[in-house]
This record gives sequence, structure tokens and C-alpha cells, in this order.
Amino acid sequence: MNWASWRNLIITLVIAAAAGFAGARLGAMGGQLGAPQLAGQGSVRQAVDTLLEHDFKLSGAQHQQIQQIDDRFTKTHNQIWSDINTANARLASAVATDLPNGKLESAAASDMTLSPDAKTAVQDIQDGVGRLHTESILYVLQVREVLTPEQRNNFDEHVIMALMRSPP
Repeated sequence: MNWASWRNLIITLVIAAAAGFAGARLGAMGGQLGAPQLAGQGSVRQAVDTLLEHDFKLSGAQHQQIQQIDDRFTKTHNQIWSDINTANARLASAVATDLPNGKLESAAASDMTLSPDAKTAVQDIQDGVGRLHTESILYVLQVREVLTPEQRNNFDEHVIMALMRSPP
């Protein structure tokens, strides 16, 4: 394999890894859950908290319950991101290990087959992103349960509108 092929392969892998990581990062962002002014918030928790602060009059008990939900969600969310970052580092290590050993040369000839270590790391990243989405949905549902029936209707409208605005 000549230098130009190696260079193209390395560039492709770096771009693919960066795009995958950026996609996972953006997918975990939750700014789309609130009103239009909430776009750009850094997480589902922030978006929901901002929505509740601006559009809802919550009781002290509701604030306390939601704070407990927020704390649990933040801990879980941070752990999942730690797992994703660890898997991303393992992916980088696997790709770096495969390059000098020529494993990627044969991979390039056979439709970019990754080493078992790289495949495992990619799967772990995908699993982490799936867990982030699941935990975000559960978080929204747990907050919803704290609300009164009237507040739930308003909350549901905001969530539905946000989902309709966000791309698939």
C-alpha cells in the first residue's frame, strides 16, 4: 500500500471517529426539549429545568422531588459519558495499534473491516449513546410524574412541539 493510500485511510478513520463522537455528543444534547429560547442548552436536564422555571409554578415539594431526579440523572449521565469517552480512547488505541502492524492495510482491501478491539470499542460507544437516549427519556417521564395533571398537559405540549421540531 503506498503512502497516499495510507494517508487517505488515516484521514478517513480520523474523520469517521470525530464524526461519530460529535454525533454522539449532539445526540445527547437536550436543548430541543423546551421552548424555542431553550435551543442550545447543554443537556436535557438543563432544558427541562429552564422550561419548568419559565413556564411552570412549582410547589416546594415539586422542586425538591425534581431536584432529586436531577441529581440522579446527572450522576447517571456523567457515568455514561465517562464510559463513552473510555470506549473512544480504546477505539483510538486499537486503531493506533493496527496501523503500524499492517492490519488496516488488509482491512482496507476487505471493505474496512476493523480489528476485534476496534469493533468492541465502536459497539461500546453505540451502546453508550443508546443508554444516554434511554436515560434522557426516563428523566423526562420521571419529571412529568411530579407535575399536576394540568402541568402535565402543558409539559406534554412543550415536549411534543420539541420533538416535532427536531430532525429524525
